Amino acid sequence: MNQQASAQDHEDGRLIEEVALRRDREAFRALFDRYYPRVFVFVRRRLEDQELAREITSDVFLEVWASAPAFRGESKISTWIFGIARFKCLEASRRLGRFKRSRVVSTDDEVIAQVPEGREPATRLDARQDLRNVARLLERIPPDQRDALTWTVIEGQSLEEVAERQQVTRETVKTRVSRARRALRRMMTGSVPEGAADQEGA
Repeated sequence: MNQQASAQDHEDGRLIEEVALRRDREAFRALFDRYYPRVFVFVRRRLEDQELAREITSDVFLEVWASAPAFRGESKISTWIFGIARFKCLEASRRLGRFKRSRVVSTDDEVIAQVPEGREPATRLDARQDLRNVARLLERIPPDQRDALTWTVIEGQSLEEVAERQQVTRETVKTRVSRARRALRRMMTGSVPEGAADQEGA
């Protein structure tokens, strides 16, 4: 069992290095396929909202892609990914005004090991449908929407900070983020062809 875990850790390290150094989409997809089911279960248990869990899980992997070059190897890849997931859950809970300290769970290796693999068909379908190619999808979102999404979701900036950077109102930023999320979600699930993102100005 330990040898198997060690082999997976080694493979995870190789994949994240490919993503970080070469922006390798196949390596990212391999990490996504491996971790999406468990991260989704982890997030859903904490937020108790199926649709919100899908959204937050997508945000987690957006950040994995964006932050891979900054990963220093000071923890296991799994610990790092679940750490991002935990932080995103806390952010979402605070935004919804229902943050409860008792629900905060450590993301050490023991806790991560207890998260089920999520092998049920619905979860596997989510993993196949969602986030097929994050980089390519982001490139197809209008620049203003992409920047608003990146700065709020990945960099954690407030709507007010992004509004100042983009020289627009807070509500405009909120609209851009919403449209970017909607475009990503539609492309991820194949309900619209890639490249047919919401082009409406905001």
